[in-house]
Amino acid sequence: MIDFLRFLVPIFAPLPLGAFCLLLALLFLILRMYKMTAFTLLFSLSFFLVLGYGMPARQQLSNMERKYSPLDVEKISTKEKQQIRFVVVLGNANITDPGIPESNQLSSTSLYRLVEGIRIQRELPQTFLILSGGANQDSQANAVVAGRVAESLGMNESQLIIKKDPKDTAEEAKLLQPMLKEMPFILVTSAAHMERAMKLFQDTGMHPIPAPTDFLVKDNNQLTSSSFVPTLENLWLSERLIYAWGAKAWNTVSSLIK
Repeated sequence: MIDFLRFLVPIFAPLPLGAFCLLLALLFLILRMYKMTAFTLLFSLSFFLVLGYGMPARQQLSNMERKYSPLDVEKISTKEKQQIRFVVVLGNANITDPGIPESNQLSSTSLYRLVEGIRIQRELPQTFLILSGGANQDSQANAVVAGRVAESLGMNESQLIIKKDPKDTAEEAKLLQPMLKEMPFILVTSAAHMERAMKLFQDTGMHPIPAPTDFLVKDNNQLTSSSFVPTLENLWLSERLIYAWGAKAWNTVSSLIK
């Protein structure tokens, strides 16, 4: 089902929907349905303006991302720090292209997560770095590619654990539960994904410590020319919000079915 959601989101993203409305307006014009043409054009313009200015995506995503603060290892109690044995980095996407460096073959989301995981593991040298993520849109498992990139960035192979089978967060939680059990561990994923990931891991009886990264909405009070015009970035943020809502709804339905 999660694969079906990944398939649907690009289709129902703001840009394809807006383009469909414009094509519909053209059809109404050809059919000389002038009132419908005017209505559809007005709707399309309003749709692009509202989402292009980041309403409501920026505020909604910001609220979602700021639920958990970035991890400060120094603020973890000494007792809990001694119990931590694993830093878990959740997977995302990758595209195999031998013509570019492997770090570029990882999605930006996956790379952000990996770098944050390595940073935290180096602050907690007694820990192992677990890289999770199967093959979704590519023949290679995300965790395998991320593992090679981690080694190229100086990670010791003996401190890496690769979990290449799970294809979504629910599968990751289920697969890792026998290993992590009730011990505290660091959970690294995107800030917009953290709330859903925490719930899935906690529902299996685990005790993750959130370490969000890959923040999409950044606080910046400085005004620039792009502050006054609709942008493609804001349309993309709207797409990310749609995916987050869809995934959250699916998790809720799945828990009710179970």
